[in-house]
Amino acid sequence: MKIWEVHSVQTNGAIKGTYDGEADVNGLVLSEKAYLLALRDYRPAELVRLVAREGPELAAEELIGHFSSIDALRASGGRGLVAARSWSMAPKVIRSDEAEAPKAMDRRR
Repeated sequence: MKIWEVHSVQTNGAIKGTYDGEADVNGLVLSEKAYLLALRDYRPAELVRLVAREGPELAAEELIGHFSSIDALRASGGRGLVAARSWSMAPKVIRSDEAEAPKAMDRRR
């Protein structure tokens, strides 16, 4: 059982799991690692209120900005949050160490 399944009960279903096993907070998708990092500073009900108040896109930006500060990065071992693509059209946030590094171009042609 994922932690957000417990939080779903506490938030009247506002937090649920996705088909891919990630957390969906009223339309904002968070990877498991991103969700656990967000819980360091936000309670589940606060996340729900943030998304309800700002909408998924702006809530994602706020979370990414919050975890980009020097103090937050220091407290989380240098890990922040970044935007990612989801299979659905919903905004998605992942932890920075989950993002793929850009591939170098091969110039040997």
